[in-house]
Amino acid sequence: MADPVEKAAEEILRDLNLWRLPVDPFRIVREEGIHLASGTYGKGFDARIEYYPPFDSFAIYYKEAGPYRPDGRVRFSIAHELGHFYLPEHRKRIKSGDIHNSVTDYGSKDPVETEADRFAASLLMPRTLFIKGVRNFRGGFCTLADLCTLADRLGTSVTSTAIRYCDCELEPTTIVVSREGTVLWSWASTDMRLLNMSFVQSGSSIPRGSKTAELYAKRDHGRDDEFVEGRVSASTWFDRPRRNEVWEEAKFLGSRVLTYLAATEA
Repeated sequence: MADPVEKAAEEILRDLNLWRLPVDPFRIVREEGIHLASGTYGKGFDARIEYYPPFDSFAIYYKEAGPYRPDGRVRFSIAHELGHFYLPEHRKRIKSGDIHNSVTDYGSKDPVETEADRFAASLLMPRTLFIKGVRNFRGGFCTLADLCTLADRLGTSVTSTAIRYCDCELEPTTIVVSREGTVLWSWASTDMRLLNMSFVQSGSSIPRGSKTAELYAKRDHGRDDEFVEGRVSASTWFDRPRRNEVWEEAKFLGSRVLTYLAATEA
C-alpha cells in the first residue's frame, strides 16, 4: 500500500506541473501565496509556519543559509513547513493556533515533525524520479561521495539524500549521524534490517575500530581530514550481523559526522 504522505507529495507536484527534478520548494511557496520571511534568527531555529486568521494567509519564517547551514538544508526546511501546510492534520493544528519552531532534517523525535520530514523528502525527492535519477547517475549504486554530488544536483541536504537512498532500497545501507563521537540517531534500509545490521544505539559512543572513529581521531590530532573510507568488520558496529564486513564511509558535515555503512557481498 502506498505511503499516504508520499502520495500527497506526488499529487501536489503533479497538480502544480512540477513533476521533475530538481524540485524548487520556493516556487511551490509562491504558487500557494505563502509569505516568506528569512532571517538569521537564533541558535537552533530552522523554520516555522504561522497562520493569520484576519487575512486567511500563511507565512513561513526560515533561517538563511550560512557557514553551517547549506542551501540544501534551507530548502529542506521550506519543504518541511510545506508538509505542515499541506497535510490535513498538520494544517488543522496550525490554523487552531499551534505555533512551534520546527527542527528539520530528521533532527526531531516528535511524530508530527518526523512526518513533515518524510513529506519534505517525498516532495524534494519523489521516489520514482529519485530512483530513476540514481540509476542514470551511477547505475543504481552510490558511494557517500556520489550522494554528496547528487545532493548538489537536487538542491537537497546530504543527510536527507542519504536517507532517501536508504528508503528506496537500492542496496543494503545504514546511515549514522554523530556529534563529538556520540551517536545522535541512525537510519537503515529494510534489507539492512533483515541482515541484523541496522540498529545503532542513540547516545552510544562511536565504536573503536570504525572508520568514523578514525576520522574523529584525525580531527583531534589537528588533521583537517573531512572524509575517510574502507572495509571494517560488521561486528564493529552490529551485534550478530549476517555479513562479515561492511563498507564504511564517514564525512564531516559541519559539527556532525555522517557515516554511511553498506553491506558487502556474503
